[in-house]
Amino acid sequence: MQKVRLAVCIRDQEYANRFTNCLLGHYGSRFELHLFTGAVQLLEAQPESYDVLLCSDRAEELEKILGKWQIPVVCLLEEEQERELYAHMEDAEGRLCFVDKYQEVNRIVDEILKRIGDEIRNVQQTGSISPRCRLAGVYSLSENEYQLPFTVTLGSILGEQERALILDLQENSGFSQLAGRGGNMGLEELLVMAETEKFARGRLMSCIGHLDRVDYIYPVENTECLCEAALETYLKVLQMLTQELDYGVIIINFGARFVGFFEVLNRCQEIYLMQKRGGLCQWRESEFMEELEAKGYQELMQRMTKVELPIMTEPAVSCERLVEQWKWNEFGDCIRKMTPGAAGIG
Repeated sequence: MQKVRLAVCIRDQEYANRFTNCLLGHYGSRFELHLFTGAVQLLEAQPESYDVLLCSDRAEELEKILGKWQIPVVCLLEEEQERELYAHMEDAEGRLCFVDKYQEVNRIVDEILKRIGDEIRNVQQTGSISPRCRLAGVYSLSENEYQLPFTVTLGSILGEQERALILDLQENSGFSQLAGRGGNMGLEELLVMAETEKFARGRLMSCIGHLDRVDYIYPVENTECLCEAALETYLKVLQMLTQELDYGVIIINFGARFVGFFEVLNRCQEIYLMQKRGGLCQWRESEFMEELEAKGYQELMQRMTKVELPIMTEPAVSCERLVEQWKWNEFGDCIRKMTPGAAGIG
C-alpha cells in the first residue's frame, strides 16, 4: 500500500509532538510525515510533493497557503468561534476542511483520509487477512444476551492501548439501540462491496461509527443477510478492514451460523465462549466441542477462553453512560483479568 505523504504545520509544539508520535505509533505504515515549523516554510516548499496538508495557523497565513497549495488542506481549530475568522474564505473546490483540534487522533486521521480521494479499487482475490491486525471472536451457545455487553466492554478496554473495531454478526443483538445508525448502511454496504469486489476508501470509512474507546461497523437492518452471505464474502470483508484500515484488533460478535462460520471462527487468534452453568448448557458445550473436533478444528480449542460472567443486577442507565457502567463495575473487572495486556489499564 502506498503511503500518504502528509505535510504537517502545527505551531503548538507540545501538541505537534504528541500528535506526530501517536500518528507514527498507530499509523506508521499508512503515512509519510513531512514537518514544517511555520507558514514561511510552507510557502517556500513544493506543494505538489504532498498529498494533503494538516495545519493550524492564522487566517491571513492560511489564505496565502491556499493560494499556492492546490492539494486538500485540513485545518485544526481550537474553538468553534475560530470558524468566524475563516467565514470569508471561498472553497469552491472543497479543498479546505476544518476539524476540532482536541479530539481523538483517529478521528482527525479519518478526516485527512477523506480528503485524499475516493477512487474505486478492486478487492483482491486472495482473501488474506493482514498480519498487522488480529481477530478476536465472541460466541455463545446459550447466554447470548451477554455477548453484546462483553463485546463492547472488551473493545473499550482494548481501545485504551490500541485501535479496536467491532464487527457485529449477531442478529438482533441490540447494538443499533446502543450505538445508533446515523443513516449509514454499515455492514450491509460492506457486504455489497465484498460481493461486487469493488470498494472506495470514503465509502469504507462511511460504514464506521465510534463509541467510547472503540470503533464499530454500523449493524445491519435486514438480519437475514447475515446468513445469506457466503464465506468468501465475509473473508473479503475482513480483508478490506484489515488491509485498508489501521486497526490492531477486530472483535467479531458471532451470531447464527452462516455457511463458513467455523472457517471464520478459526481465523480468530482469540475466542471467548460465553458460558452458563446448569441445565442443558454443559451438554450443548460438549456437543460443540465434539463438532469442532469432527471438523478438524482441534487447534481452535486451544485459543478459546471460556467465560462465565457475573450477573449484572444494576439497572441500565442511559446509552451514553451504559458502556462506562459496564466497563468500570464487576463486569469490566472480570474482562480485564482474562484479557492479555489489559489488566494494568485504568
